[in-house]
Amino acid sequence: MIIAVPKEITPFETRVAATPNIVKKYIALGLKVHIESGAGIASGFSDNEYKSAGAEIKKSAAEVYKQASIIIKIKAPTPSEYRFLQKGQIIIADFDAFNNFQRLKEFTNLGLTAFALDLMPRISRAQSMDILSSQNSLAGYRAVIKAVEMSSKAAPMMMTAAGTIPPIKVLVLGAGVAGLQAIATAKRLGAQVFASDVRPAVREQVESLGAKFLEIKSEENFEASTGYAKQTSEDYNRRQQEAILAQLPKTDIVITTALIPGKKAPRLISSQMLKAIPSGGVVIDMAAAHGGNVEGSKDHTITDTDGITICGNSNLAAEIPLSASFLFAQNIYNFLNSQFKKGKADFAFDFTDEIIVKTCILKDGKLLTQGE
Repeated sequence: MIIAVPKEITPFETRVAATPNIVKKYIALGLKVHIESGAGIASGFSDNEYKSAGAEIKKSAAEVYKQASIIIKIKAPTPSEYRFLQKGQIIIADFDAFNNFQRLKEFTNLGLTAFALDLMPRISRAQSMDILSSQNSLAGYRAVIKAVEMSSKAAPMMMTAAGTIPPIKVLVLGAGVAGLQAIATAKRLGAQVFASDVRPAVREQVESLGAKFLEIKSEENFEASTGYAKQTSEDYNRRQQEAILAQLPKTDIVITTALIPGKKAPRLISSQMLKAIPSGGVVIDMAAAHGGNVEGSKDHTITDTDGITICGNSNLAAEIPLSASFLFAQNIYNFLNSQFKKGKADFAFDFTDEIIVKTCILKDGKLLTQGE
């Protein structure tokens, strides 16, 4: 059985779905691994490293897809790659299925089986396979590092003979995996951190990291059964914006991370509210690809509005590709290894297993409804 690793062609994507150390693990299972030449270059892995790990290097995308039984990718194949796909192949990738379910219908006439790792259930047994947790954690870290680099202020309080510099003030909106890591990173850098989330239950986590929780009083519950946030009411939105607006004049850096699965990202900061941020402030909108938490932000775009730098970036993990690839590749390996038939160098995907049921969006060309 051959596992194929094509080079990612999605704009701004620098990660790779298998690192040399993971290739060795696949080889140890008795599998063959084909890598498209240059697939790991942007992540810091040369073709020679893959060769040394036991992989075969293929010169083109057509070659690497041709004999593959299983294709592993960071992002789902784009329309330009459809011509390489063959009936019966298995694809494992991030399909962004909650937001692109209509696009999945394009795959139905190809006779493929596909697993969307972005739909991994939030159960303890699946934690080691959860690409959203591993990548969002890195993205939250990178958001703070990027913001501090763009800021004109030092992060920690610094006491010198010439005077004392106060710590930078950071506001994190959304306390999921990315938000909590952003809080932790900002605190490690010496910043004073404030955070808000629609789920009151995360208050303890926020405060345990040393941040102050901005409470928005409400009797409503905005936490879905999956653990993710769900859409809020108009009354809550008004209260939330009032609380954020009161905090913005005392804020140097804003990190927004709020997403609702299958919905447009909630608008947390309007263009009018941006004017409340002191000149020189930096805003990182991690939800820019899904409508944006900040009015006017665009994905992979940095703009300056009245002295405020606004950076939209929904794929910050790709800015630290070696670390991100290491974790993503391990997530995929853990997923496949859980379905491996020992001694037969093959996989038996168990469709009674919750992990398989939740992540399989296509089976032999039939579109399943689990991704909706």
